Parts: sequence; C-alpha cells; structure tokens
Amino acid sequence: MSRSTTTTLSHRLEYCAYRIFEWILKMLSLETVFKLGEFVGRIVYRCSSTRRYQVNRNLRLAFGDEKSTSETSQLTAEVFERTGANFLTSLKIPFLSDDEILARLQFEGLDDFYTTTRKGGIVMVSPHMGNWELLAQAVFLVDGDFRAGTHYRPLNNSLINAVVERRRKRRGLELFAKRSSTHRLSSFVREGGAMGILADQRVGDRGAACLFFGRPTTCSPLPHLIAKRGKGLLTSLSCETVGIAHWKISFRLIPTISAQACADSIEQDWRRSPVDVFWFENRWRLQGNDPLAFLNKYKDDLEIPRPLRAVNLAREEKKLPYPNRLITQEHHEVDFKQSDHALREKLHEISHHGKTPVDVFLAPHSQLGRVKKLSGKTMTLAAEKNYSPEISPNEK
Repeated sequence: MSRSTTTTLSHRLEYCAYRIFEWILKMLSLETVFKLGEFVGRIVYRCSSTRRYQVNRNLRLAFGDEKSTSETSQLTAEVFERTGANFLTSLKIPFLSDDEILARLQFEGLDDFYTTTRKGGIVMVSPHMGNWELLAQAVFLVDGDFRAGTHYRPLNNSLINAVVERRRKRRGLELFAKRSSTHRLSSFVREGGAMGILADQRVGDRGAACLFFGRPTTCSPLPHLIAKRGKGLLTSLSCETVGIAHWKISFRLIPTISAQACADSIEQDWRRSPVDVFWFENRWRLQGNDPLAFLNKYKDDLEIPRPLRAVNLAREEKKLPYPNRLITQEHHEVDFKQSDHALREKLHEISHHGKTPVDVFLAPHSQLGRVKKLSGKTMTLAAEKNYSPEISPNEK
C-alpha cells in the first residue's frame, strides 16, 4: 500500500500517539525498553491467534521436518517476544549517542567490508531481522569514507514518515524511495556508494525464480541488478540479538552476483538467528492471476529439495500440469455441507499433517472464497479450470 499524500485526522492522532510513546521510551533505559518489548510480544502472542498461526506456518514452510512440532511452537512464542523487543528498542535507538550505541554492538566481517568498499560501490542485501534501526545506522558506526544510501518504502503516515526521514538524513543517509528509478540506484553504486536494500519480501510473479529454504519461490531481482548495472559488489548486512539490549552486526561478501546468491545469503542469515526474523509477513504466499506460472522458469535438471504442496478438495481428482519435483499433489475430498468451524478445522488438519503446510488448495468454484477465508488465505484455485503451463525456456 502506498503512502497517502493527504494528512487525515487519523494520521494526526497516530502521530501524536507516536511522539508521546517515543517520549516515554526516551525516559527508560535500553534494557527496560527491551524487556518491555518482550512483555508486549508475549501479550500479542496470547491475544492474536491470526498472527500466531501466520508465524507458525512460516516457520513450518521454512524448516519443514527439520524442527519438531514442539520446537516450532516454542520458536513461535520466542519470535513474538524478540520482535517486540527489537521493535521497541528501534524506537529508542535514535535518542542514543554513537558511543552509547557502540557499547551495545559487536561487529563481524568488518575487514571484508572495508576491503569491499575500497574496490568500489556495493549493494548491501539485508533481511528484516534484528533491530532495524541499527541496520540503518550500522555503516555510520564504523570507520570508512563512503556514501551510504537505502532503498525503502515510505510509511503510510506522512507525518511519522517525515520524522523518520529527517533523522536518517541527519546521519548523512541518502534515501531512495521505493519508486526510485533503477538508473538512480545504479548510478549511486557506480559512483562508489554503499546501497542497502531489504530483499526478503514477497514479490509475486515479477520476481526472479529461486530456491529459498529449498522451496520454489520468487525473490527480488533488484539487489543483483543494481550491483551489475552499477558495476559493484554484493555484501550481506544483518543484525542479530546476542543478549539483553545487545546486538551483532555482520557483513559478509556474497561471492556471486545473482538472485539465487542473494536468496542463499538471506537464508543463511535467517538460519543463524531465526528468532530475530520478522516472520509475520506471508512470505511464501502465492498471488496473481496465474500464481504458479513462475514454476515454468525452473530448469529440468534443477534439484528441488522441497517442492510446493497442492491439495485437491473437490470430488473429481484434478491434476495441475506441473511435475511432482516442483509441486506435489494430493486428493482429500471434503464435505462442503459442514459448518464453517468444522471445515476450518478440516483444512487446518490437512495442512498440518504434511511435511509442510499446503501452498495451493483446489476447490469447486462455488467454494473458492470460503476455502480461502477458512484456510488462512491460502491460495485457492478452481478445480474445474484447465491449467495449461507455458512452454518452459528449456523445452523450446
């Protein structure tokens, strides 16, 4: 959703609440803010079944049978606590001096980072994990003579967005809004700048076909395209929590300039500290008019460790026209005359008893909206429709 250009009463009330909350946090120690965030996270975990379901589902999609049900449930609860702590401390960080921030930080891979920046421009590939404000300020807390910029999505509330932008510009950070042209981004890197890009978001069929945690998905092509066009290098930039109100900032050179290399880098970061990852976005959700079209981009000889999972709920058995190495297909006929509560429980049971949750449900056209709603917005396709994949490039 794009930022509104009109300041509404709701925006003004949100802004007032934001500044009052900031003022309260400013009075507290960083340790207190961290623990307060954990407490808030525990409350949200108990009160929000929807978010709890989403986080647990994402963890199962990522780790599959690598983690037991109890381990995934425990990690889900810890994610809520850690996210709360990282979010509230991100609001506190702008009020600390550099020395106060540095006292809370460890750095890893600085020598490689210095070596890389001396060779020219770089694109820093960052995931949504750890303390986001520290990620934005990290390059200013290390010695180095280079320009730093970030590619970001402006906040919907223009008043709060102006505060955030003003603080980051004061640091010397050059801001490139989401709609900035790739030419501007490439030029910045070509001129020796260090550009930070959050690259772990869902991008739909516009993205590059990659394997992420062994699963077919699309990833943002922006980091590697900017690095290529700007004749720069790729590095990872991540943040993980190492203690109460203490973090580690890590830099690592990404050896290959490709979308898959960026996906591999983000996966390494997520695996290193999964509790710090923002698992609340429906990262693997399929979307678009032809949500499976991206499967045509995979070469026939590519090994897929964890294919997608499709389940047909209709009476007649229906097969999607994709090989099992890309998407496994099951048939579970259900009684659509049962109540919404009973159907929801049945859909969750089907999804839960596989190695990974269901990616696609096939249902009768009359039940599409109902299945999508009751399954937690899982992609639902009409079982009656004929799906004909495009000819893949390696078959032409």
